[in-house]
Amino acid sequence: MFSLNRKSSFHFQVNPVVIFVVVGCLLLSVSTTLVMAHSGGEVISKKTPSPITIDGNLDEWALVFAESSPLQDIVADPRAHGQDWYQVMLGSGGDTNDGGLRVSRGRFDGDDDFSARWATLWDDDYLYVAFDVTDDSVHVYDRDYEVRVPDIDGVWLLFDTKHDAPVFEYPNHEFNTGEVAGQSSYEADDHFWAFASITARGAGTAWVRADAADPFLNDPANGHVAGQVTATGYTAEIRLPWSVFEPFFGGPLVPKDGTVIGFDITFTDVDGDPPGTYGAPLGGAMAWSSDFENDNSPGVLGDLIISGEVIAGPTSVNPADKLPTIWGRIKGEYR
Repeated sequence: MFSLNRKSSFHFQVNPVVIFVVVGCLLLSVSTTLVMAHSGGEVISKKTPSPITIDGNLDEWALVFAESSPLQDIVADPRAHGQDWYQVMLGSGGDTNDGGLRVSRGRFDGDDDFSARWATLWDDDYLYVAFDVTDDSVHVYDRDYEVRVPDIDGVWLLFDTKHDAPVFEYPNHEFNTGEVAGQSSYEADDHFWAFASITARGAGTAWVRADAADPFLNDPANGHVAGQVTATGYTAEIRLPWSVFEPFFGGPLVPKDGTVIGFDITFTDVDGDPPGTYGAPLGGAMAWSSDFENDNSPGVLGDLIISGEVIAGPTSVNPADKLPTIWGRIKGEYR
């Protein structure tokens, strides 16, 4: 206990029980309070000095993939790839976790079955995203290009354009997307598209909220989606004009250093006889930062952070390389 004798110097009497309780509370606070970007994923998109050619050839992306992998890879077992930042708990959001912690639906049989390396960059006109996908059974999409006919070998890109979804804090590696989805739903500024880069028509496809074709992004003449079949799977290159975000953002979305956008990626992997399925036990689905609740709740998305740094060639930074001072400033502005 603490006591003060006015006729003498300060005198302290320490109670061991009090010390134990105080220290215990501090440790509990440290272990159970986690400051995170929604479900944990954070990626920096640096600025490219020249436009990226959208043709499915990823030669322009060699440096960025070398830097971002393996900490940004979309793999069934994130911890085995050193991705300690991945926060979603086992079985969250109804995940099957069949073949790895990150599996949201169906099952996966290792990285040779499916995995994806990816990166992002931007310029004043576009947000670019590129994927190098390992897939042991590539299915070419050859059905309706105006309305998506499930299932597809494809990718969902999901956005909280105003980055205003609530942030939920959970103990380390126990982020519960099922609980978050019950408290956070899509609003006017939240949106997502589905893309198939490997199609029978050659040009890739783009569907609004994975349903009807996007009249601008889906038009082959505009060249916003492309891919190529490779020896190990396929590629996908996507460019999104900043103007496509205006209806959701409520005005021009002008990228600048420090801009933060809620963001996530979901891949569906189709296996089996054509047209195939992503359901168990053949195919599956995985997300980058969260799981399949990401099309229900912007609160489970990760963060895409715009950097004003101009690079000589496409590059990005993984979470292990972030400078604490810079990230503290950015998080302080957007929390």
